[in-house]
Amino acid sequence: MLCFVDTPRRPDLPPPAPRDRAVWRWLLLGSAAAALLCALQPWIRVRFDRLFGLAFGPPGWHGTAGFTCLGTSALVIVLALAESGSRSAREATRPGSLLLVAITVVVVVVEWRQGPGTLGGVSASWTVPFHLLLLSLPALLTASVVRWRNTVARPR
Repeated sequence: MLCFVDTPRRPDLPPPAPRDRAVWRWLLLGSAAAALLCALQPWIRVRFDRLFGLAFGPPGWHGTAGFTCLGTSALVIVLALAESGSRSAREATRPGSLLLVAITVVVVVVEWRQGPGTLGGVSASWTVPFHLLLLSLPALLTASVVRWRNTVARPR
């Protein structure tokens, strides 16, 4: 019976990357794309019962929080796609992605806490795309934090 022994690794080489890293990258890309698409949709709606029925406001990116969400989500996608396999690329892109995601989360949470307000003198409510945005942000933040921690925690 033949038994093969693994070739010993050189100590100066970094340890091999775990297979689950691709999961975090795809989660980051998917949730950033979802946030970007949600920023393109209207975030508020009003109900004019007697006149027009249901009416939607402007797209989310017309406001400060929506434009911040649109811009930072696009930049996070670009940074994730530009990241190569080298350690220096990971160290350069992942903290930037985490900072952009943190800014997005803070701005959108402040917008959510202020409420939809009024549109045309009628009280407004949040739309489904805004609620989907609120669901995608925790996944985006989690993926960014895990990817950043994997970069910081790995020995040189």
